[in-house]
Amino acid sequence: MSAELLPRDYRIRSQQMTAVYVAVGVGLPGIALSVLNLDDVPGSVKLAVMAAVLVLFGWLVWASRRCATSADLKGIRVRRFTGSRRLAWEDIQEIRAVRNPSAGMGQNQPGLISYAYDGEGRRVQLMYVDDNHVDVAREVAVMRAAWEELRGPGWAPNPQAHARMERQEVREGRMLKAAFWGCGIFFVLFVIAMIVMVAST
Repeated sequence: MSAELLPRDYRIRSQQMTAVYVAVGVGLPGIALSVLNLDDVPGSVKLAVMAAVLVLFGWLVWASRRCATSADLKGIRVRRFTGSRRLAWEDIQEIRAVRNPSAGMGQNQPGLISYAYDGEGRRVQLMYVDDNHVDVAREVAVMRAAWEELRGPGWAPNPQAHARMERQEVREGRMLKAAFWGCGIFFVLFVIAMIVMVAST
């Protein structure tokens, strides 16, 4: 029984949380020194800026620890940097893993991320259910099996929701192709420009 595998909780890895602490520990003194060394700035303004920076860094640490995805007998709850979302099993239209479109844009970006889709076909990213934190295929399979078991015998797919999901998938595919071709064209133009510059010297 899949429900026996619940609850499940997905949070930031301890190594990544350590990286957050290090970033805050290194960044905060640097910013503080930069602000304190500003000339012709009133002390009250410096204090206000420092207070704002402290609040921002404190919020980042708190939000990083708070973000999570949990699955229990009632459904899936996702806590994000801004707000949280609760999806009952019967309100979910789909759970799937997809390739991360921004995987190549930053270091340590996950290659696979996962989403749950609500009754209207809107997707909710499942925080930390990605290949940086878990075996995505296994965890998505567990959640899908629990969903199929706990959504109730009266559950039926919403055709409008699935049509919306398909349109979103097609739109993202087009955007990825456009980004790929744009990068390719930029690279070719850059190479041509470098050749022209070298040839003209």
